[in-house]
Amino acid sequence: MLLNAAKKIGIAIVVAAGVSLLAASPASAAQQCADLRGPEGGTLPLCKSWNWDGNDHDGKWWTNGPSSLPSHTYLQRREDGVVKNSAYSGSYNDVSKISFRLCDSVTGRCSGWW
Repeated sequence: MLLNAAKKIGIAIVVAAGVSLLAASPASAAQQCADLRGPEGGTLPLCKSWNWDGNDHDGKWWTNGPSSLPSHTYLQRREDGVVKNSAYSGSYNDVSKISFRLCDSVTGRCSGWW
């Protein structure tokens, strides 16, 4: 009986240690995908991922299937408030917040930020 109690206590200590190690480890990378709608029609399936490295995010973005956008639609990204015309895939480092939108070069209209 004493041996069974010792085993149970040992298992409880190992489980508790594992939980505390899990809680102390950094968060794993997150991923989000959406179908972005162009301001003049069509959609772009886009995914973005990010990993918190302790003070900001590192990550990437990519298309996740075929686009039905008109040829005059382009992608923009906003990194910490700075807007840049963007390729349809890429990576970023040391960014607190990243967002994407689609713009039309003929009408000058843009979709909302995602």
